[in-house]
Amino acid sequence: MNYKYSPIFIFLLILSVFSCEEDQETIISTPENDRTEQQVIDNDSLVVYLNTHYYNSSEVNAMMNPSLQDLIFIELLDGEVVPSDHSLLIDNVEIKTTSHMDVEYLYYVLKIKQGDGEMSPEFTDDIKVNYWGALTDGSVFDQTTTPIVNDLSTFIPGWHRVLPDFNVSDSFVSNIDGSVSYSGYGMGAMFIPSGLGYFSTYQDGIPTYSNLIFKFELMQTESNDHDSDNIPSYMEVSDSNEYDLYGLDTDNDTAPNFLDTDDDGDGTITADEIMIEVYSDTSLEALKFTLSEIVLLSNQFISSISSNSGTFNADVVTLVDSNNNGIPNYLDSTESDTIE
Repeated sequence: MNYKYSPIFIFLLILSVFSCEEDQETIISTPENDRTEQQVIDNDSLVVYLNTHYYNSSEVNAMMNPSLQDLIFIELLDGEVVPSDHSLLIDNVEIKTTSHMDVEYLYYVLKIKQGDGEMSPEFTDDIKVNYWGALTDGSVFDQTTTPIVNDLSTFIPGWHRVLPDFNVSDSFVSNIDGSVSYSGYGMGAMFIPSGLGYFSTYQDGIPTYSNLIFKFELMQTESNDHDSDNIPSYMEVSDSNEYDLYGLDTDNDTAPNFLDTDDDGDGTITADEIMIEVYSDTSLEALKFTLSEIVLLSNQFISSISSNSGTFNADVVTLVDSNNNGIPNYLDSTESDTIE
């Protein structure tokens, strides 16, 4: 069929044009809310929630390893009083402030257990965690059934602020069924405004501008070095924003330092411009004791502790400054001597 001369084709073509124009007219572009104004709205809503909900404080505080299911938030109805063995959330949360996207945000943390382990994660680290997420109306949008391992830097900004304030588990045992049970882990809840969550971005089960509630159990953490240059990623953040991994690019090559194996662009990779001393022991506790006896200088740090075939290793990094100009070699393009 030759559509050029078909009346039916011409009619359908005209109809489709008008249909397209009608569809285009129904598309409405909604401007993003002002972050400062939205923060005020969100905070007012969070304060109302914290003043009208209580939790089973006596019960969970008495537990050695409280779980997500053990911590229960209950709405205080009109005319009711908080039971004697429970506590109003507003009376027990820590009020925190942080800057994000040039806006000062308030958020709230309920600390049930600090965590008995020695380590706390940096926001760039991998974490092993259980969590439960809900809206302030009680709608649950996400939860884990077993601990997951993920890069904390990929989580929403609220998590970057809260999880580093908790410690990990101090011990674990392997069960016959292959699962692992942890003891002494950090456990609590966070109440965060939309600006530290998904803000204007719609997520499945999370409308735009939603305040979020998370309960969490922090089991383990491991330092991340995303570009394997022996400089932990938490040390390669923006000079002006400790949560901005993409803001520091010393050599201006469009690759941020945490993904750049040659941070200063001098042709010598970063790993060759620092000095590493490895300490080893067959016992983790013995290795930790050895490390505790070391007096680290201002240009030294322990980058990682790892295990391999029953041997525990720790890397002590020295940031060498060969020309003593106050800039370590790996960030100084005028100094590219390889350290051996």
